[in-house]
Amino acid sequence: MSFTYAPTTDLEHCSSCYLPTSWLALPLIEKREYNHDATVYAFGLPEGQSLQLPVCACILMKAPGKGRKEGGGKDDWDGSDAVRPYTPMSDNALLGRFELLVKRYEGGAASQYLHGLNVGASVEFKHIKFNIKKQYPFEGAKTISLICAGTGITPMFQALWKLLGTPGDDRKVVMLYGNKTVEDILMKEELDKWAKAHPDRLKLVHVVGNKPDDPAPPGWVTTPTYTAETGWIDEAKIKKYCFPPAPDTLLFVCGLPIMYKLLCGPRNEPELGDGTVLKNLGYTTQMIAKM
Repeated sequence: MSFTYAPTTDLEHCSSCYLPTSWLALPLIEKREYNHDATVYAFGLPEGQSLQLPVCACILMKAPGKGRKEGGGKDDWDGSDAVRPYTPMSDNALLGRFELLVKRYEGGAASQYLHGLNVGASVEFKHIKFNIKKQYPFEGAKTISLICAGTGITPMFQALWKLLGTPGDDRKVVMLYGNKTVEDILMKEELDKWAKAHPDRLKLVHVVGNKPDDPAPPGWVTTPTYTAETGWIDEAKIKKYCFPPAPDTLLFVCGLPIMYKLLCGPRNEPELGDGTVLKNLGYTTQMIAKM
């Protein structure tokens, strides 16, 4: 199967990313199941071209006609387009394609749209300035904490890729990663390998539970590569594992809207929200990166 790609050199760009600030259709060239509710979707780029997305940045994807009425249920479509941000799981060394790891949510507009596509279908993407968050080398940060849940792992994975793979960068990193079940943990094998290769730099804490007081699932124990916790990522766990507030620390957050609301305030509001967990712990807006 061959595809023809429209040139983007004459279009407006906001960064090094191949994608312009206007919608660009790209072909779905591969789908492969990752686990029970997540799929990897590969999208084609011209031969020899990489995505060149800035570290931790995201791209926007359009799901035509999948917008919902305000306050409506999962099937209350209003005919508008749903737009969702995604951070690729692949890095910029991959040529001719990029890959998205997407969980399927019941009633999820974008995830269900992708799940229903066949290889060869076109999907529209763009990259805008708002999607460029904190950039490596994360200047001024001597210690880094990463808090994420579900597919919120993807920008953190990109950050770890740079932090652990850049010669001369010896900063310490803590990651708290929350999931409903052990089976839901994404990129577990890759994270384990990094934790094993960098035991003095990366502390990995997996938090598993559907409710704050969920008991530990059978066999869920701490290993040489990660600490096993249960329940939710809450104030106590953040205080226990993350680097404390300081002018030279940086804490990243990425997850579902409820996670932002509780921990730091809405994703689209740069200020650290009053009454949030991180504000109560003494962090400031300058110490927080909402991904």
